[in-house]
Parts: sequence; structure tokens; C-alpha cells
Amino acid sequence: MAGEAAVVLLAAGSGSRLGAGRPKALVPVAGRPLVVHSLRTIARSGLFSEVVLVVPPGAAGREVALLARTLLDGLPAPVPVLRVTEGGNRRRDSVRRGLAACPRASHVLVHDAARPLAGPELFRRILEAAARHGAAVPLVPVADALVREEDGFAAEDVARGSLRAVQTPQGFRRDLLLRAHDAADPSWDAPDDGALVRRFGAPVAGVPGERTNLKVTWPEDLLLAGRLLGGGEAMETRVGFGWDVHRMVEGRPLVLAGVTVDPDVGPLGHSDGDPLSHAIVDALLGAAALGDIGTHFPDDDQAFAGAPGPELLVRTRRILEGAGWAPWQVDAVLVLDRPKLAPFRERIREALARVLRLPAGRVSLKAKRTEGLGSLAGGRGIACHAVAQVRRTEGRG
Repeated sequence: MAGEAAVVLLAAGSGSRLGAGRPKALVPVAGRPLVVHSLRTIARSGLFSEVVLVVPPGAAGREVALLARTLLDGLPAPVPVLRVTEGGNRRRDSVRRGLAACPRASHVLVHDAARPLAGPELFRRILEAAARHGAAVPLVPVADALVREEDGFAAEDVARGSLRAVQTPQGFRRDLLLRAHDAADPSWDAPDDGALVRRFGAPVAGVPGERTNLKVTWPEDLLLAGRLLGGGEAMETRVGFGWDVHRMVEGRPLVLAGVTVDPDVGPLGHSDGDPLSHAIVDALLGAAALGDIGTHFPDDDQAFAGAPGPELLVRTRRILEGAGWAPWQVDAVLVLDRPKLAPFRERIREALARVLRLPAGRVSLKAKRTEGLGSLAGGRGIACHAVAQVRRTEGRG
């Protein structure tokens, strides 16, 4: 096919129906954020010169973009050029912004990041059909019996023989899709780009879709997608142990996973002295056999002077992702006589869950006193023991 092809990857959804408390693109499926699965397929297909990633506004969008850049930087060359743009209020607005960001492309595929199971052959079939016909969408027959609902009751039957469900990716000549967007009634919230092109009056070819190409919308979809992405096999799991200890001094704050527990008395250390984050870093790295905190963040490196614990946890998570692992569960025990941890426990758990991209239910935090024994007694020191579980996200190497 002549010309260059691009993908507009829509990853700006809020994920409100999933109830995950984070943008949908960052919700983990089979150990990896949702957006990563589509990005890997697109990058490894070798079909596309660029990817336009459409992200949420603000900090969430920056996190999605950083995740995408980290992923592509870790894949073998050549990889598509990554461009990032913020989404609009509606799907069609987001697509229009994506089209503006890839002016050199002759053909564009529009794909929902919420469909992580679309295979490379589907991308190829859609691109080839779009090159032949100008526009193409994947279709799958409707399997269920259909009725119209009226006032809470099943009413009129709907014949399903010619009905098809429409999926993404959808492929178009870029100039055709642009004209369809510009000609459409501005008030119409089009369901997808194939509908825009059909209403514009251009034919849209139907290509056989994939039944496994489900759209993750509801919490149960996450479970099904995770099983399909895992190939039906038990995922390799490993466990690691970490420990850290610091002397407490005046004039430094006690900050645990980014939560300030005591502004006046805290741990002495090269970084921020956060024993909780440091112990978890060691546990995660140990589980994946990737060294320890001193290997990756040495205490004689000024780059890590005063480094906050959450920053080291984020860096550790990316190290794991680059090696094909993902955090799965964390259990930590802090040993300190004062201050009391109970008022801060839930905030710290939630902060750990956010930075590790784990459900809060997989993060456990406990606190124990010294009972007057040892060098930590009386608030002179603080220690942390942590156990972490990681899971393989790629084929075994």
C-alpha cells in the first residue's frame, strides 16, 4: 500500500463504569495497564509509521503518555513515532484531534484502547480493506436473541439475521475521514467513525472481526479479558522479601509513601529515608531477581539525594515492566514506637496502591511496637519488613 499509515489510539476514557478510580487506560489487565496491550500489538505489527495517543487532560494524561513512551523505548526498533494529544468532550472530538496530529498519514486506523485483545491480523485486514475501499470496519454476527424493551418488559422481537456488531480498529483514507468529520452535524454524538463516513455518503466495507475482541466496559469484562490475555494458563508468580531500617532524628519529616506522618521527627537517610517504600522496592526487585535498591538507586549517587519513596517505587515498577513482570500484592509491617500509624494507615495504603497500580485490596500495611526492646525502642528508630508478589506479564524467558 502506498503512503504512510497511522493509528489514532483512543485512551482518554474516565473508566467510571469500571469503578476503578483511575482512567480506563491505566486499569491493569493481566498485570499490565489496559493501554499497553494495544500499543504493543500496534508497535510489533510493523504496519504503522506513527501512533497518535489520545489521553485524558492533566496529570492522568501525562501518566498515560509517559507509560506509552517507556513501553515503546523498551521495544526493539523500529517502533512507530509516538504523538500525544488530549481528548475532547466526545469520542468524535477526540478522533478529530487525533487526525490533526498525523497530517502525513495517507490512511488512519482508529482504535479503542479499551479493546486490548485485537490481534495484529485484524489490524492488517482492516488496513488492507481501507486501502482498497476507502473505509472498512470489523463486523461480528450477533449471537443473542434480540428484543426491544418497553417499560421494563421484553416487547417486540428483532430479527438478528443481518445484524452485526461493530468493533475497532476501523480504517479510513485520512482525507475521507476528515471530510466526514467536518461535514457532520456538530450536535450529533456519532457512535463511531464508520457511522460518520456512512452518513457522509461513502461506502464502508465490512471485514470479519474477532469474537475475542471484546470492549472492556464493566468490571466483569476485566476478568474475562485477563483470562484471555493469560492464554488460559496459570501465570508465573514469585515472592520477594525486603527490609529497611533508619535512625530517627529531629528536623526531618517522617513521610511514608508520600504521606506525611510527622513533620518534625523523621528517618535519617540519603533519600527521604522512607523505610516502607524502600523495603517494598527491595521485595519487588528480589521477587523478580532484578537486584536490590542499592543496585538501582545507590546511596552515593546524588541523583537520588532526597528522592521521595513514591519516585523510587515508580522507577521500580518500570524496571519490572521492562523485564516482563508486574506487582501483584504487597504486605508490609512497620516497627516503630511513635508516632501512632493508625490515623494514617488507609491514606498510606491508598497511596501505595496508586503508585503500584494495584487494587487497594492487594496492599496490606500493619504497625508493631518494640515493647521497649532493642535499638528502635522509644522512637529512636524505625524499620519495615515487606513481602511482595509479582506476576509474569509476558511469555517465560
